[in-house]
Amino acid sequence: MQIVGICRFSLLGRGDWRPYRDKPESDVEAIAAEQAKKLFSADRMERRLATFEHITLASLRAQTDQDFVFIVAASQLMPKEYQERLIEICAAVPQVVLRFFPLTHIGAAQAAVFAELGMTYKDALQFRLDDDDAICVDFIRRKRLTVEKLVPSSFPFSVSFRQVMFSSQGGKNAGVYLWEAPFLGVGVALWHPDKSIFAFGHFALAKRFTSIIIPGGMALVTHSGLNDTLFDARRIKRQNMVRMDDAAVAANCASQFPFLTETGKSIAGLPVAGPKTH
Repeated sequence: MQIVGICRFSLLGRGDWRPYRDKPESDVEAIAAEQAKKLFSADRMERRLATFEHITLASLRAQTDQDFVFIVAASQLMPKEYQERLIEICAAVPQVVLRFFPLTHIGAAQAAVFAELGMTYKDALQFRLDDDDAICVDFIRRKRLTVEKLVPSSFPFSVSFRQVMFSSQGGKNAGVYLWEAPFLGVGVALWHPDKSIFAFGHFALAKRFTSIIIPGGMALVTHSGLNDTLFDARRIKRQNMVRMDDAAVAANCASQFPFLTETGKSIAGLPVAGPKTH
């Protein structure tokens, strides 16, 4: 069984982002042109390249089980200077397969890479991961141990850890929170004989298919002013997020995310050790 991660890195085309919802196919090109102005702004690209290198790819390099493939689907419309930097960053992780696409849906991009590499859905456990989030250090190993006796299966199933460490930067609600959020779209996995994980909403995976929650383990989600998701007091209350103190954050970093350097922690909005005093 192959374990295959898929990441959209500023991929332009119809997707599950808000601007595309309920819009006809004829509007996609115009919407994408507007999205390109935001996606490829200097501030956003610098931020995403930093999070991708120091958080996302760092979590892949540190995996205790290195037997996996990680597909990165990016846009051909990305400015060349950023394409070149993305190529350089990805080259440091041998499991990464980076491809640039014209306007497309992530499912179509994934299918193209699967065909190129001779992969089939029935032989792969797919997981999704964004370019500013991270998986815990033993993510691949624990997913494999959990599902290897279930594949091949006669029915689709989804797999997730339960907890998320959510770091929000900026604003009055800035801080690090513990969040019970199984099947959030960060590391959530699906085995399906013939469909992409992106054919389904991530929370819908647990409702549509047999679902498995692996105890322990967690994901790291970062949130900044450049995300398109709202983070306010109502969301914190509604989703039962609990603010973590520095000691709890440090403990999780040591056990789940030991690959985070001081630079990575700073980019993620996590507490960074201050200078030692005598």
